[in-house]
Amino acid sequence: MSDPNTPARDQNDAQDAQQPAAEQPAAPEQPAAPEQPAAPEQPAQQYDTAQQQPYQGQQPGQPYQGQQQPGQPYGATPGQPYGAQPGQPNPYAPAPGAKRRVKPWVWWVIGGAAAFVVLVVVGIILLFTVILGGNGAKSVAQDYLNDIAKGNATAANKLARVDTDEDANRLLTDDVLGEAEHITKPVVSRTLTSRSSDLTQATVTYKLNGKSYRGTIELDKDDKGWYVSRGLSYQLPFVSSSIPGYSVPGASSSITSRDNDLVAYPGVYSITAPNKYYEIKGEPTLTVAADSYQLKSLELTPSQAYLTEVQKQVDDHYAACAKQTNFYDVEDCGIELSYPANLSTSKSTVAVKVDESPKVTVGGKDSLYEFEIGAGKFSATMTGTDYSGNPGTESLTGEAGYISADIKIADDKVEVTFN
Repeated sequence: MSDPNTPARDQNDAQDAQQPAAEQPAAPEQPAAPEQPAAPEQPAQQYDTAQQQPYQGQQPGQPYQGQQQPGQPYGATPGQPYGAQPGQPNPYAPAPGAKRRVKPWVWWVIGGAAAFVVLVVVGIILLFTVILGGNGAKSVAQDYLNDIAKGNATAANKLARVDTDEDANRLLTDDVLGEAEHITKPVVSRTLTSRSSDLTQATVTYKLNGKSYRGTIELDKDDKGWYVSRGLSYQLPFVSSSIPGYSVPGASSSITSRDNDLVAYPGVYSITAPNKYYEIKGEPTLTVAADSYQLKSLELTPSQAYLTEVQKQVDDHYAACAKQTNFYDVEDCGIELSYPANLSTSKSTVAVKVDESPKVTVGGKDSLYEFEIGAGKFSATMTGTDYSGNPGTESLTGEAGYISADIKIADDKVEVTFN
């Protein structure tokens, strides 16, 4: 009777051991097998001692089932990976559902490549929208310069949103810029945009009258697009109050000492007299450009129109004086009569006649607001009583006496005020 606790295989082995084994002829002696290289040390495995006995019917010298074949690593079965038992999964294979861990440097490579692609895309977008785009800051700045170079102040004013109704901008017109020598080869050399806003500073270069200039303008952006917030216009040089000013072709009014903030686009402007009452010596010009305010001293002289207008007002003055009948009133007015010999000035009247009105002359540039008059020629008849109380008349002569007057030119009109 077999032990129920003994495996069936062990029971069979035990029965075989109890029966006498059939005598087998001795197997011929086999030559010793060449020594095999030592297999790598493997973790120790426990085998049942009963498994080391040959199975029933196993021939001596033959390996039993599961025995290691020569030339195979220890624990390996033909057709199975090293260390794997027949019918068992590969111990070195990843567990089902397990994810292979990616090394960190792989992620850095993938991230860098993605970042490079993003930068390329952004660069292309910036190239087409900013550099090549019609509404980019640099494009607007270049259009603005080109308009000035063409003398098209209206187009430049539109890009810079300039109001020419403002007195300071009254020279930023087609009429004025069209008469000036224009800039050439205008180029926007570089732009610099603020990190916190759309405010952009553009460095520009251009040539004027054979000389190179460099300047800066500023641009900004709103819901209407890019525009020039600080343009390429320059304040004109100060005009001394000692001269009546000057003008430029196309201007609606002259430039005087009162125009402290007047601006103009870069160019070479011809200088003309401020009005018809003055003449300017030579052909002076005004160069308006970056850091350049070349306005040579102006030499103005009164024109014939000035002399004619002043002379007219002087004539009117002496004509009014001649209407005076009191001897001393005539004298205070500027006509100096000869003193009567027999008649009393307090009891007599005079009738003055302007035989020749005093001629007006104006000196050099230091006396543009002053004038000199000649003696002229006057005659008068005095009627009254003599010192004895007898009536009588007497003829008098006269000439221009001392006179004080101020000259003012306003709104292209000459005003002479006699004091």
